[in-house]
Amino acid sequence: MKKKTVFIVVFSLICLIISSGYGQQTAEKMYQAGLYEEDVKGDLNKAIEIYESILKTFSENRSVAAKAQLHIAFCYEKLGLNEAQKAYQKVVDNYPGQREEFRIAKEKLSRIVRAKRVVQKGDEEFAVRKVGIGPETGCGEISPDGRYITYVDWNTGDLAVQEFTTGKKHYLTHKGSWDKSNAMAWNSRWSPDGKYIAYDWWDCDKPYFVGIRIASFDGSETRTAYQVSQEDDVSFVLGWSPDGKYLLAGIRNSSWVNKLALISVDDGSLRILKTFEFKSKLINANFSPDGKYIIYERPQEENLLNNDMYLLSIDERKEMPLITHPADDRLLGCASDGKSVLFASDRRGTVDAWLLQLEDGEIKGTPRLIKKSLEGIEPLGFTDKGSFYYVSPKSERNVYIANIDPETGKVIDAPKRHIKYIGKASHSPAYSPDGKYLAYISERGTGRKSRFVICVRNLETGEDQEFFPGHVNLMDLKWSPDSRSLLSRASDRPVTDFGSEFFNYIICKVDTKTGMTETVTQSKEDKNNKITRLIHSVDWSSDGQSIFYVADNEKENIFRLIKRNLQSGIEETLYSVSKEFFIISLSPDGKWIAFIDHDRKKYPIRILKVMPSAGGEIQDLSSIKVDVGILICCTWSPGGKYILYQKPGADLSELWRIPFSGGKSQKLGLTMARIHHLSVHPDGQRIAFSSYGTSKKEPEIWVMKNFLQEEIK
Repeated sequence: MKKKTVFIVVFSLICLIISSGYGQQTAEKMYQAGLYEEDVKGDLNKAIEIYESILKTFSENRSVAAKAQLHIAFCYEKLGLNEAQKAYQKVVDNYPGQREEFRIAKEKLSRIVRAKRVVQKGDEEFAVRKVGIGPETGCGEISPDGRYITYVDWNTGDLAVQEFTTGKKHYLTHKGSWDKSNAMAWNSRWSPDGKYIAYDWWDCDKPYFVGIRIASFDGSETRTAYQVSQEDDVSFVLGWSPDGKYLLAGIRNSSWVNKLALISVDDGSLRILKTFEFKSKLINANFSPDGKYIIYERPQEENLLNNDMYLLSIDERKEMPLITHPADDRLLGCASDGKSVLFASDRRGTVDAWLLQLEDGEIKGTPRLIKKSLEGIEPLGFTDKGSFYYVSPKSERNVYIANIDPETGKVIDAPKRHIKYIGKASHSPAYSPDGKYLAYISERGTGRKSRFVICVRNLETGEDQEFFPGHVNLMDLKWSPDSRSLLSRASDRPVTDFGSEFFNYIICKVDTKTGMTETVTQSKEDKNNKITRLIHSVDWSSDGQSIFYVADNEKENIFRLIKRNLQSGIEETLYSVSKEFFIISLSPDGKWIAFIDHDRKKYPIRILKVMPSAGGEIQDLSSIKVDVGILICCTWSPGGKYILYQKPGADLSELWRIPFSGGKSQKLGLTMARIHHLSVHPDGQRIAFSSYGTSKKEPEIWVMKNFLQEEIK
């Protein structure tokens, strides 16, 4: 009996010890999970849930609990909620023994109290702060009361509404996955009373886009406000009149004629205000604050990369210059105070935010600098109280290099930093066949004025030689077999322009000894100046006498793999199919071409295929299941024994390889954000690639407050 009692006591003590140790470990793991949601993913509401679970489950672990409570306060503060002060106070009241957390909470409380005193005195100061995580190019707008944001969920193309404070969202459209439908929402604009949302609805499966719809806030009512005619390619909603009676829309036909028009919310009747004959991106325009004019941009005649801003009186349809300056000036939004217009300008060398006052169509005073350095933001508009919201730019791509085991292909050490370079971004790395050089593209400048430079780095000295082909949107470098020339794709229009069907795509060749650039081939245009053939990928033949490239015809929806002799210009189609395949890679011996089938009907399955470079039977090598519709790139190992490819996920991509002879795919131990442009060094010990980094930076929503000359109370 005694032995049994002793056993039970000992067993209970062991369980207690194990339980205690496991509890501490779990509390710490949960805390790290909260930090991941807060700092890496930016999901503040999810982080708060995890921290609150720690407080409930592991309250006895004072160290971790104090940290959790402090980070709850951090999250509330980032969300702009009043609960932040209460959360900091709980740290001070409940955890005085945790010195560091106690000190931070006291300092935060002191600042909050001082800020409240300033507000109570009526002396509100200009402020810019982060308020949440935003969608990537969401094409949406802030609600008039500042509580909600509309955006396009690119996982499906549906239009969604999200509440700032809770993160809860609901959908206004329910079209299903991309494999079921290619329809999607685009721009969305709130009615002045916040009860309705106007949005573009496009259906790429139809011969023309559908038009503009209006939905109630809860999605219970939806109707078509404007139906695109057979002659028009696309319409896009730009704004809602202050009285709520009209929509401002841009309408574009197949000849690239742009029109500004008013659409009656009641009966859908159309009134054309102005027609533009020039080729340009979609027109950025909106109602003036008083609703009497339309403010819009158009390119300067002497410099098409710069825009000026104009007023158009709605009643008389008379155009008047608003901002005519040698710099590039762009409309950001109009406040509901009836007179304030916010615009972006690079007149100081950086893209800054400026404010001007309008009264009866005339500028009062001079524009006032509000905020420096707002390059690349996506405006979300003004609230009724005069605060301006915007989404910060997404992460830039850069070139990374990882060391790999030449035998196993495994990544020995994942890169933490990208290669050093000049410019704002780098991408499209390519090792030369002789192993002496690494070429990549450096992007420099801002927006439409970006300059694309080909850099060739000597791997022995580390020095870069630069080449300026003069084209924009350079991408996808490929070395000639003799390591002397580079092929690149390019286009003749900036990336911020709208409508890829009007880009003149080019394959150019750059001689790295002389610096001479020549156009090898380019896109074709129809009688309406619309591009009928888009170029997607390019590579060299093993003898350097020919190139291979992928092109598609939008009207026929046919993708072709073409071989072009560089001397004669004679082209031969090796493969054609009504499926999407974009990126090709030639084997080291030049006998095989690898590519990945992006058939939308089979989404989310992608097929890695190989075919003889001389043409012939296509072989399926591997099925790749993906979570998102991102292009997959591939390349060959130096000996041609393996094909390497990236498997994309919603946030991060993984590097894999598969034997060319067939077999099981293998993970190579590299996980980073959006891996692309793979290139393996000839020695098999290094791989270069483009990526957004070790973790994808989520676009952030920011607000500018208290900057109007007479702030709305």
